[in-house]
Amino acid sequence: MNPELNPATILIVDDKPNILKVMKAILEREGYRILTEESGEEALKRAIQETPDLIISDIQMSRKSGLELFHDLTARGMEIPIIFITAYATIPEAVSAVKEGAVDYLTKPVNYEVLKKTIAQSLRRKRSWAQGAVSQERYLIGSSLVMQTLYRRIDAVAETGSSVLIYGENGTGKELVAWAIHKKSRKRDGPFIPVHCASFNPNLLESELFGYEAGAFTGAVKRKIGFLETASGGTLFLDEISELVPDLQVKLLRVLQEKAFHRVGGTSLIHSDFRLLSASNKDLEKLVSQGGFRQDLFYRLNVIPINVPPLRERREDIPELVAFFSKRICEREGLALPGISKEFLKALSEYSWPGNVRELENLVERILVLYRPEVFLEDHFLREAPSFGGEIQGFPGNEKKRIQEALVVTQGNKTEAARLLGMPRRTLYYKIKRYGIDFSNI
Repeated sequence: MNPELNPATILIVDDKPNILKVMKAILEREGYRILTEESGEEALKRAIQETPDLIISDIQMSRKSGLELFHDLTARGMEIPIIFITAYATIPEAVSAVKEGAVDYLTKPVNYEVLKKTIAQSLRRKRSWAQGAVSQERYLIGSSLVMQTLYRRIDAVAETGSSVLIYGENGTGKELVAWAIHKKSRKRDGPFIPVHCASFNPNLLESELFGYEAGAFTGAVKRKIGFLETASGGTLFLDEISELVPDLQVKLLRVLQEKAFHRVGGTSLIHSDFRLLSASNKDLEKLVSQGGFRQDLFYRLNVIPINVPPLRERREDIPELVAFFSKRICEREGLALPGISKEFLKALSEYSWPGNVRELENLVERILVLYRPEVFLEDHFLREAPSFGGEIQGFPGNEKKRIQEALVVTQGNKTEAARLLGMPRRTLYYKIKRYGIDFSNI
């Protein structure tokens, strides 16, 4: 192999240190950058942080097995080629994994010439795929118990054709869940079409979904193929589906019942074989009881519900998320990757994160761009703590005024004021000092 300026990174996973040492030495001579881990658990964390080009993993390990590692990666939608090293007794498991999407398997003892050829072929296939597609890091991050439950749910529903309704607050990653389901589904080779219903006015959304014929309305100078048709053979993801107006709810229900539709202004019946995934940040069942959403459509959509936890319910994932976002942003912007202090992570863990993972990503990027830090410090969080904007307990106006009013309401009790404002107490202390707020007379 001729080493490239940016050599491929390979993560080797085996619970036997001597095997790791030998394989690392052999593959480094081929010009690869080699990472090693002795357990599937640590390999999962390393894969998320480093996003290697290829993984080589033993199947049988004392803790998390290679197969469990493979399923954890694919549940997150991470498309990292993996080669299994297997004993003869586990060949059936390896064959099954290859059918699910693993690259290949080699039997023990490893023939290193065959391994080198298999690696080269896998990397060529990956580069060929990347040249024909936009490279995107679209996978779920987190190893907490609630996220492990989410990954198992994704695994359970992905291979079925059932409709899935994904619930979650804004910024939790509902589209990433839909993407992960799509990439593990029978329609993984088809298109993934995300549609954010709240982004369109009702008339425009109908024409975007169904398409239209030339002359269907003023400005329709030629035929347009809609999302329902474009998604054929793949997955249609309707986000914020609660925003569909009643007429459009009826039309979507008919599509789901008949698997066919007419373009706007058309008479030809269009058949489209797509799987529908939908999402909502509102309680659709409550909307049904209030008459704001059709009950029959709700039951069509809610065959399998999936709840995406808010960040405040999985605070133990914050270090993993910060590491991932930092690496991605630094690579994109050409910045040096900083360290992360315990005090910084503690401050993050005390914040309520109303904007969830998206808010955390924005904070990390803001600190990286503004401060170019060698280490993330608590002071960076205190200076750039996400604004809790909007009205708080009926308090309009700017941030300084809201803090003053919260202190008046709580009679100067900073702990209660911080709770009222939805921010860590230390952040409140910093902002009181920053704005020069005098509450001695309160």
